[in-house]
Amino acid sequence: MKYIPVIGLEIHAELLTKSKVFCGCANEFGGEENTRVCPVCSGMPGTLPVVNQGAVELAAKAGFALGCTVNNYSAFDRKNYFYPDLPKAYQITQFQYPICSDGIVRVCGKDIRINRIHIEEDAGKLIHDDAEGISMADYNRCGVPLIEIVTEPDFRCVEEVQAFVEEIARRLKYADVCDARMEQGSLRVDVNISIMPENTKEFGTRAEIKNLNSVRAIGRAIEYEITRQTNILEHGGRVTQETRRFNDRSGETASLRSKEEAHDYRYFPEPDIPPVFISEERLDRIKAEMPEMPNVRFERYTNEYGLLEDEARLIVEDKAFSDFYDETVGIYPAYKETSNLMLVELNRCLNDSNGKMSEIKFTPQMLAELVSMSDKRIVTKNAARDILAIMFETGSNPESIARENNLVMSTDTDELERIVEQVIAQNADGVESYKNGNEKIIGFLMGQIIRILGKSADMKKAKEILLEKIK
Repeated sequence: MKYIPVIGLEIHAELLTKSKVFCGCANEFGGEENTRVCPVCSGMPGTLPVVNQGAVELAAKAGFALGCTVNNYSAFDRKNYFYPDLPKAYQITQFQYPICSDGIVRVCGKDIRINRIHIEEDAGKLIHDDAEGISMADYNRCGVPLIEIVTEPDFRCVEEVQAFVEEIARRLKYADVCDARMEQGSLRVDVNISIMPENTKEFGTRAEIKNLNSVRAIGRAIEYEITRQTNILEHGGRVTQETRRFNDRSGETASLRSKEEAHDYRYFPEPDIPPVFISEERLDRIKAEMPEMPNVRFERYTNEYGLLEDEARLIVEDKAFSDFYDETVGIYPAYKETSNLMLVELNRCLNDSNGKMSEIKFTPQMLAELVSMSDKRIVTKNAARDILAIMFETGSNPESIARENNLVMSTDTDELERIVEQVIAQNADGVESYKNGNEKIIGFLMGQIIRILGKSADMKKAKEILLEKIK
């Protein structure tokens, strides 16, 4: 029997606030264990939490970025459970009244529904020492502000899930809500997965796979779980509703505990935190501060600028890169030429130097000037690549670089004709080969012209003269 997977996600994203969500402890990654902890985030009796308003605004930004309704009214609740990394034995979260609801994100040509986004505090971290047979608790992460993005079970394959997680990470980074560093745990994914027989509508019993921290691990965990559940059903068994963890080394999932339902957590309203009210004026201000999202830029690049989908996808991958491109073509609208220079030459410079866009020494105005010089045949395309590399190293003006390095395109037709005649005379066998039908030899002859003239040669004009004189 063929089975169809049914998948929903819970994505936990740490918010980029300076302090934790209910206290003044620093919100930072790493550092010595248990050094960023106070009585509030460690759950000492008698302490009172105070909501970080920056976290509220970032959660609202996430809602706008993901096409959600951002609610004027939201409220906090207590989610009760005991675990060693949760010192209060409850988590402050939003259950009944989340800050965002009813979003849509389109991936793989399909609309994925977001049920809700709510604010909550992160738990601590357990460090297991298998050699000693002990576990140690680091509470630095307790109270770090999170949003949890809960989708509907709209996914039917691994590719949809992976594309969705990548798109969510991209949009959260664009909105400056979360740095989405999965390797550091600032973006973690829980996958709820079941399978159902083909041509049926009733979902199967689901399992939840907790804390997946890479797109590759998400794919492997889903594929393993589909196989595991299929084998159980085909051998007459029943899938158990449970929470499982994924072992990255073995590529397998293993049972952690039976899956809790909402009533098991004994939710009740948080008595120490008043409801959150966000006025329409405040929401309008937050929305006005939102940058253009990568999906909107992708549509503009492909539909209006004529870029290929792969080119547009590479540009929007990084907001700083996309911003630089937009500012450059805003000055000189040579969309394709700018894309080529940035995706090939600028990326090569960044990769070779292990540099960042924020460290680039030249401005979009200077890049626009270089593209204009190439477009107007002041410099050749080959020379433009060399000039950009020098701009990257020095931050100098492209026109100055072109003149100082003899890269301005030569307009001396007499000199060009003399060089072409010289190349023809020195390569009589090649010329004869071309006359006998070997058109590829032209590339070799053009190479000889470049060797003499350098990258200042007008290659288009040189080729015209070469073909004319051969004939």
